[in-house]
Amino acid sequence: MPALEIKRPVAIKVIMTDQFRQQLISEAMDAIKSIEDNLHHMDSETLKQIQAVETSNPNQASLLTRQLEAEKERLIRMRGELEWRIKEVENVQNGAELPFRMLEGSVQLKVGDNFLEKVAKAEVVIKDWEIIEIREP
Repeated sequence: MPALEIKRPVAIKVIMTDQFRQQLISEAMDAIKSIEDNLHHMDSETLKQIQAVETSNPNQASLLTRQLEAEKERLIRMRGELEWRIKEVENVQNGAELPFRMLEGSVQLKVGDNFLEKVAKAEVVIKDWEIIEIREP
């Protein structure tokens, strides 16, 4: 009997635990540190580069300044989002089931299968990185 393998979405859900919360917070804090390092580098090194270009090409210096400001704003927004996520994660109760990621999985289609059931989103539930349940439609 002919069959066909196709891709479908797989939702990864997580059961919140203290260990998982600490890992998420730690990753967010590392990202915030990296953003702050980038902002510091922009304030010192990039500003020097702009000043060096300013005397020879004021238009290019102006363009670089606008690009620098746009990038700084983007990084500041990212930092704010990470800080907001940390606060949210801190307030989630242990045992709560939360969406974590979307992945792509494959499913085999055969003649006679219910197409909607086969391509519907599957779910994998994890707790402290251990799969505790797989939910098929």
